[in-house]
Amino acid sequence: AIFDAAPAQYDALKLAFSKSPKEYGSDEFEYLETTFGRNPLEVAANAAVVAPSAGNQVTQTVTVTAGSLQYASIDLIVSYPDGSEGVIQDITGSDLTIGSLTSAGLPEIVAGQTFAIRSTIEGDGMDTFSVYQRTETITRYNYVQFFMRAKRWAKVELQKHINQGTTNYLDVDKKIKMKQLRVDLFASYFNGTKGEYKIANNIIAKSMGGIFPTMVDAGSLTANPTVSGLQAAFEKLAFATNFKAEGGTRFIYATDEMCHEFSKIYKQPGLRYEPNNEIANLKLRRIELGTQNWVLVPCELFRENSVFPDAWKNRILCLDVESIRPVKMKGLPTYEVGSTLDRRNNGTRENYQDWYCGAQLSLEFNNPLGCFYIDVQ
Repeated sequence: AIFDAAPAQYDALKLAFSKSPKEYGSDEFEYLETTFGRNPLEVAANAAVVAPSAGNQVTQTVTVTAGSLQYASIDLIVSYPDGSEGVIQDITGSDLTIGSLTSAGLPEIVAGQTFAIRSTIEGDGMDTFSVYQRTETITRYNYVQFFMRAKRWAKVELQKHINQGTTNYLDVDKKIKMKQLRVDLFASYFNGTKGEYKIANNIIAKSMGGIFPTMVDAGSLTANPTVSGLQAAFEKLAFATNFKAEGGTRFIYATDEMCHEFSKIYKQPGLRYEPNNEIANLKLRRIELGTQNWVLVPCELFRENSVFPDAWKNRILCLDVESIRPVKMKGLPTYEVGSTLDRRNNGTRENYQDWYCGAQLSLEFNNPLGCFYIDVQ
């Protein structure tokens, strides 16, 4: 028998493909993502303090950025950075007229600061609606990629292997092709760049967009700490991207070495041994951080330079797996395995047989801003 020397960790694909794929009728598709529904209003120019007037309201004119204007409306109560409040009474161009509470003033606000939106407000007997808003969506798209690996056997060559049977080479060869196909899927799922290639015979083929390039394009938060700064960077980004319900679980994908760094941070300092202990158990499976759960997933493929660029050895992907779903094209199998006919079976005039395995894959990645990545220096 031929021994398989590939590391067993290279089969770490279960979580990536744990969901059944969503089907689309084409190899190119769009999907929509809703936003939170409210955004702070960013100030574009300084506005001076307005003193209070007993028994009266005072107003202040504040210019906001063009990007913030779409989120502003009359009769919205806004909160200043110091906690003071006012209500938007009028909007002219990019200028907001903000009214104070009775007998209260309005503080200074400077360019770059933001108003928080506290709420809408309605008065008795009004005959109009003040705040009209539509749900904002983000349109994303991706391509379904098709994968193929094959082996050609000449008729005599194949029969020799079958007749002699001194090793299990034929079986091993097929298993390796299947394993490498899964590695193709794994690498594309995490690091595929979306676009089109011109391949052999000038055929146009689509390449799927993977998790990491989608995060980069969407502007997911990131950090570049040293090992000593890993804990602070991880916790800061974890809380900044905590959009899940209390107790929600996210996953940390990294090499075994990087996962061990989390063990040294969160487990080793408080670990104590008795004199008869013979095993130093430093394995850490989960981190509870405030209301968050983080599960560590070792991915040794990240250090394999025949699969990922060198930077992936120290890259940590912190993902909300619930927001990522594999996609396939409807009517075609996710996986396919088979062989062509040869001359012996009166199938064709070719004096050989091709064995092949193929697959198709893409993904939907909603809310990449709820995920982040860390490149340890």
